[in-house]
Amino acid sequence: MSGRKTVTSLQVVEYLRNCIEHGDLQPEDKLPSERVISEQLQTTRVTAREALKQLEAEGAIYRSNRRGWFVTPRRINYDPSRNTFFMDYVAAQGFTPYSTELGKERIEITSRLARKMDAASDETLVKLERVRGANGRAVYLETIYLRENLLPGIFDKALERSVSTVLTRDYEQEFSTVELDITVGALTAEQAALLDAPAGYTCICVHRITRNANGDVLEYDREFWRHDSLNLNVLIDNRKG
Repeated sequence: MSGRKTVTSLQVVEYLRNCIEHGDLQPEDKLPSERVISEQLQTTRVTAREALKQLEAEGAIYRSNRRGWFVTPRRINYDPSRNTFFMDYVAAQGFTPYSTELGKERIEITSRLARKMDAASDETLVKLERVRGANGRAVYLETIYLRENLLPGIFDKALERSVSTVLTRDYEQEFSTVELDITVGALTAEQAALLDAPAGYTCICVHRITRNANGDVLEYDREFWRHDSLNLNVLIDNRKG
């Protein structure tokens, strides 16, 4: 490409994408600066920046605040319809998972949450916030609402690693149905800071309502994933028994 007088952003994208696909740039490698890219490919810094933003939108690279651009690491295969635990399925894929509790509090239920959780207007909920990651990289934020009247003592339980384990082990609650709502959104400035991403970064929003065998909503879970960190993978088995 060095012989070209004018290089477009699409050509820069193609060049960098080939570098990633052919292994010249490995996962977590730092990319050259916009200035270096523009000089190497004989284009402008504006064109180089446009190309980087397109690759970011594709999830091929990501920005780390104040550190520059990096090749995106291997994605986590994630099946939101299965009742498998984050710490387990991430470890099974060869990652080192972690989970950090950001806060836990009792809150008065709002009318919106009461409708969402089929709960009484005077119930108290336990609100849990966590950040979870793999190989030292934060990948999603989570807010969980739990119905304390159905789960007495839940506030005092250790919930940092796995709420599901506590519900099945300590309360003998079996998950009967799971309702999922998956959309695309953008991280707020506060969320982005916790995920080491720029404000407005694209995220995958997973809203999950879990019911027990009696049809009672036990928890309402909201997850905000970096869009470059996961691969939604759902197995559909159409075989008849």
